[in-house]
Amino acid sequence: MPVSKSILTSATPLAKPLSRRHVLLAAGAAGVALASPAVHAQARTPIRITLNAPRDGSNAAFFYAAAKGYFAEAGVEATLDPSRGAGDSIQRVASDTYDFGFSDFTVLVQFAARNPDVTPMAIAALYTRSPISIISLAKAGISAPKDLEGKKLGAPATDAGFLLLPAFVQSTGIDRSKIQIETIDLTLREAALAQGRVDAVTGFDSTTLFNLARVGIRKEDVRFLYFSDYKLDFYSNGLIVSRKFLREREPLIAGVVAAFVKAWRETVANPAATVAALAATDALVDVPLEVERLTWLLSHQVVNEESKRLGIGTLDPARFARGIDQVAGAMELPRKPAVAELWTDKYLPAPAARQI
Repeated sequence: MPVSKSILTSATPLAKPLSRRHVLLAAGAAGVALASPAVHAQARTPIRITLNAPRDGSNAAFFYAAAKGYFAEAGVEATLDPSRGAGDSIQRVASDTYDFGFSDFTVLVQFAARNPDVTPMAIAALYTRSPISIISLAKAGISAPKDLEGKKLGAPATDAGFLLLPAFVQSTGIDRSKIQIETIDLTLREAALAQGRVDAVTGFDSTTLFNLARVGIRKEDVRFLYFSDYKLDFYSNGLIVSRKFLREREPLIAGVVAAFVKAWRETVANPAATVAALAATDALVDVPLEVERLTWLLSHQVVNEESKRLGIGTLDPARFARGIDQVAGAMELPRKPAVAELWTDKYLPAPAARQI
């Protein structure tokens, strides 16, 4: 079945792919512990993982997993590429260009409604509270959804917030026809907001907040309208796998999931070490800012009562089902995917290995 073009974009990476060789060389120079010689001697299967965004603190755990040898222990050699957002990363995995992706489960629901035969499977959850929000500066005077009417909203076409904007509109009762929506490039979103070309943007809180900090905007001047505060109880980012990899390489999946879970558990305990692994691959990384971004993300999206109870990687199927209902209803999707179409916990490590 052809892939819907509704949320597709170019699969061209934003930068040259980072091979495992580059990651290991850089990590070794930084003094990061790697896998044992016996692990390196084994033949490993190359895999491609598309990240959620450009390289930053939000995806640093993947570079940490590579540097620590966790992917090698799983029998794989991972190439880690940035993406242009949730729509981009899901399309890459659905088209089998990539084997795994770090992406938003709510956008996955939208994709699955139109492309059931090629929709990736979610195999490990991470963000138990959605960071999707409409972000503005204090001077715009946007403190409630109704304040968006008469304003200009900038939105990257592949951003989860833009793709799920119909659900926010329905939930809040605002008049979308009174909002001027301007499509902007993901890499220019924060500049457009900081320069006043738009009044607000859609995005993940930690992404936009700390990108604004780079251009001199004070964090206390930033305002958020979280989708989750307006009855949209979504899960967000987690690990997805392509249908082709499921068919052809399934024995490797549990190991990749274990590497993902282990890296994020250790990230919760020491975010600075995780960002150090990212910085070892990219000399341009602003380490203090990315540690702050990652710490924000952990406290706002990852570590909470649910994740403490269930552990890293899993989710509550009943809550996920409610989120699917919300997305399908608000967006008038052609069909409502079942939880079993989108999610499986069969590849997760034992509960003791997931606890935080």
